[in-house]
Amino acid sequence: MNDEKEIGNKAAAMLQSALRSETSRFGKHVRGDKNALQNAQAKPRFRTSKRIDGTKQQYLRGIAIVMGKHGFVYHYGIEQGRLRKAHERTRHKPKETKYRVNAHSYRKGQLKRPFIQKVVDNSRAMEYLATELAQARGEEIVTYLARGLEDKV
Repeated sequence: MNDEKEIGNKAAAMLQSALRSETSRFGKHVRGDKNALQNAQAKPRFRTSKRIDGTKQQYLRGIAIVMGKHGFVYHYGIEQGRLRKAHERTRHKPKETKYRVNAHSYRKGQLKRPFIQKVVDNSRAMEYLATELAQARGEEIVTYLARGLEDKV
């Protein structure tokens, strides 16, 4: 019984379709490599729980939007005149390494273009998840309570 897995995969497909539809309009970001915004994905995240009878049930924890960094920069923008200072960083895993990060000035900045919320609203995945998850989890609770009452009677 993996109803939630099917529900999560369908909602992720709805969200991914809307996301790719929206990002295909960004003319400057059309490229052929794997970091292109057209390759943005929506991946469902699940939590697996083992039941008393030995079966496993997967519960939907969320849906992650996965895309290149420049997609999030495009969404949130960069303030004009922002400066990243030159500094030294230390990485501790897998072994300790020090490296220098050069200064970088964002003279022009980047305007905010909040497209992610627009994508979520247009995909109608939230409404689908609200109805389907409520129904699936409600049925599961009813069957769980019915089994508990049968055992006690």
